[in-house]
Amino acid sequence: MAAALQLAAAHLPPRLQSRIWQGDQLAHASERTVPSGHAALDAFLPGAGWPAGSLTELLVEQGGIGEMRLVAPALRSLTATAGRHVLLVAPPWQPYACALKAWGLALDRVVWVRAGENDAPWVAEQALRQGGIGAVLLWQARVRADAVRRLQVAAQDSHALAFLIRPVAARSQSSPAPLRMACMPVPPPADAGINRRQWMQLSAVSVDIFKRRGPPPAQPLIVMLPLQDAVLPLAGQASAVPRPGINHVVDRRHLAALAAGGREAAAAAAAGPAVSASI
Repeated sequence: MAAALQLAAAHLPPRLQSRIWQGDQLAHASERTVPSGHAALDAFLPGAGWPAGSLTELLVEQGGIGEMRLVAPALRSLTATAGRHVLLVAPPWQPYACALKAWGLALDRVVWVRAGENDAPWVAEQALRQGGIGAVLLWQARVRADAVRRLQVAAQDSHALAFLIRPVAARSQSSPAPLRMACMPVPPPADAGINRRQWMQLSAVSVDIFKRRGPPPAQPLIVMLPLQDAVLPLAGQASAVPRPGINHVVDRRHLAALAAGGREAAAAAAAGPAVSASI
C-alpha cells in the first residue's frame, strides 16, 4: 500500500506533493516556512520552521510565560530583515518596547492593536488578508470555533505567520489549526549559588507539540529562553529609558493603508478610530 501511495504521489504537481506525508513521518518541507531561531524546535516542526500560510496555536498557562521570546527570532527576521509588519492583536499586557528592541525587532514595523474580545478575531483575519504583513499574533481567552476556522482560511490565503495564543484548557477542543502546541514555563533551578543574572539566563519553556503533520513527539521539548538580554542591562551599562509615544491610531476600515504605508498612511486614515494600535 505504501509503495502504491508513493507512486501515485509522484505523479502529482509539486505544490500537492508537499501536502502529502506518511503518518509516521513529518510532512515534507514547505517553501513557506520561517526558521524559529531554535534549532531543536525546528527539528520538530514540519518544514523546519514556523509555517507561513497556516494557523499555529500556542496554548499557554497565561499570557507572558515566554510565548513572545519563543517567536521573537522569527519576528526579528520578518521585521528587521524582510521589512514586513508584525501585528500584536489584543495581548493581555502592554508590549515592552525595550524588550522588543533587545530581541532585534524593528520597532517601526511592530503594531500593537488594542481591540475587544469580539473584535480581535476580525482584526486578525483582516490583517492576514493584507499585503506587507509578516506575522499576526492574536491573544484570545475565549474564541468561537467558527472564528478559528475563518482565521485558518485567511492564513491559508496569506504569506504571513499566524499565531493564535489561548489558554491550555483549549487543548481538548478540536481545531482546524494544523500545528498546535502547549507551552508551560520551566523555572530555573532553586540554586542559591547562582546570581540573579545567571538565574534569569536559565529560564525555559516546555513545548508539547500535540498536533502536527506527522507523528507527535515522544516527549515535550525544553527550549531555553533566557531573560537577561531583554530585561537586564549589560554589565557596566546603564539601562536606556524608553521614550513614550503613540505610533498610530488605526481605524479598522483602513488596515490596508497601515500595511502599505506605516505611520504616515495610518495617521492620514485615522478618522474616528474603532480599534487603536501603537508601538
